[in-house]
Amino acid sequence: MSNKDLKKVLLIEPAALKIARGLREKSIDDAIALKGGRSNDARIFHTLWRLGKFEVGVGKPGKEVGRKGDQANSNDMWPYIRENGSFKTESATFRDVFRDLQHTANKSRRALELLGCLFVRSAFMLDHEIKDNKVTYSPPVNILEEIEKDVVSLYGVPLDVFLQYVEMIALNEEVKYYTKGKARGKPYGAGAGRKNNLLTCAHLIAVLLGRAELIDFAYGFSMMRGVSPMTTKKAKIFFPMLGEDGLGEIK
Repeated sequence: MSNKDLKKVLLIEPAALKIARGLREKSIDDAIALKGGRSNDARIFHTLWRLGKFEVGVGKPGKEVGRKGDQANSNDMWPYIRENGSFKTESATFRDVFRDLQHTANKSRRALELLGCLFVRSAFMLDHEIKDNKVTYSPPVNILEEIEKDVVSLYGVPLDVFLQYVEMIALNEEVKYYTKGKARGKPYGAGAGRKNNLLTCAHLIAVLLGRAELIDFAYGFSMMRGVSPMTTKKAKIFFPMLGEDGLGEIK
């Protein structure tokens, strides 16, 4: 696909942003409503996406449920990948995701830029839809095919499986920040959760592409306790295929 054709798919439009806001609240409510087990050893697993031998979902409760004091979160979940019925036992950290993004930069800058666009769009749930009354992440197939010309797997699994796993991580961040926000009377705070998580990944991609300053990325982590999201103003500069007009409407 040409850059012009890619931009037609990736362009962020104000009307789509309004629809996506409602999807966000539903996704959080649905995740909280999932049944949980009595302990980490008795988790109840909920597969939210599957393809072939792969299943991606969340187990409840997560590790933070049993913690004490400020470290506890009653709605924490455990995002998982299961292949042929066997769990990928280690949860991905920012370090794991960042390492694979760096490897992608060494393989294909074009694939990396498209991943960055997908992360920004996913931060605002622009590639989500309702299927069977459930909010489902459905990244554009033609964008995935374009990325797969150079990069077919990340984190040891196919690209589409990896993106669905990142979606589960983002969903869990939403649920955790909903719980904290609810205690302050703002359960659906717009700035935390998936937005900070995914815009941090996009920010790193902008650094790897040479479009953002490493010092700004590092400073963000020091100021925001573990995340360094780019601003939406910067996103439209770093990823021009998203379109300046539409992205400028994001709040």
